[in-house]
Amino acid sequence: VARYVAKIAQGIGMDVYAYDPFLSDDVFKDAGVTRLATIEDIFKTGDYVSLHIPATDETKKSINWSLLSLMKDKSVLVNTARKEVIHEDDLEKALLEKKGFKYISDVEGPKMDFFKQNFADRVFFTPKKMGAQTEEANTNAGVAAAKQIIAFFEKGDVSCQVNK
Repeated sequence: VARYVAKIAQGIGMDVYAYDPFLSDDVFKDAGVTRLATIEDIFKTGDYVSLHIPATDETKKSINWSLLSLMKDKSVLVNTARKEVIHEDDLEKALLEKKGFKYISDVEGPKMDFFKQNFADRVFFTPKKMGAQTEEANTNAGVAAAKQIIAFFEKGDVSCQVNK
């Protein structure tokens, strides 16, 4: 996903910076992306910071005040990763202290309603997880539907029936 985001950003004329301790320099070079040395550098440098990390013990609540405080006042944090990676109390602090800061997400954390009510002009949530809109997800859904249809005709299985 991060590579596609980089291509799109480059396509509209953006300079793209990235940090990933697990990738080689060649991967960054091949993608035309400037590698930054630390995660802190991403938050200091980016006008738009897009998260592409799993929710692990190490990453849960890792997007916290120590990183958010580094962001520019008019920067935008885009979270299409996982809700668990955001430290929501620290996100609230960033929204309070940085009057131009915006947060966009396709994952809804526990404080989503609070954010919508108090920062409606700077916090945006998509109606559904964007990962479900990928080619792979659509292929998987198609295969599952085909299996359900076969199960109905071969065995009379109505366990997935929605309308009666």
